[in-house]
Amino acid sequence: EEIFGPVICVYGYDDIDLAIEQANALPYAFQAAIFTDRLSIANHCIQSLAGSAVMVNDHTAFRVDWMPFAGLRRSGLGVGGIAYTMEDMSLEKMAVWNWPEDGFRSDR
Repeated sequence: EEIFGPVICVYGYDDIDLAIEQANALPYAFQAAIFTDRLSIANHCIQSLAGSAVMVNDHTAFRVDWMPFAGLRRSGLGVGGIAYTMEDMSLEKMAVWNWPEDGFRSDR
């Protein structure tokens, strides 16, 4: 059964593709949060993780009444949110960034 928080599961990985594979194997796909100082890893996770939202360097408790959101797979009942946000915004995936104070490191 899907648990609605506050609950956090923290896993450390040396292989980002393995982390994405294991996250995407779950039956639920509502939100994910990643913490990194590398822009390429953040973008790779945003593109690769299943779910309707990916938070970068922030937790997953954002104001759902400010933007549309969706539960995918066995998460939620479909698309929800305040009516005006549904009219003003439409997207397949949202990314919320908490930009590191000293910026992202270069991958070069």
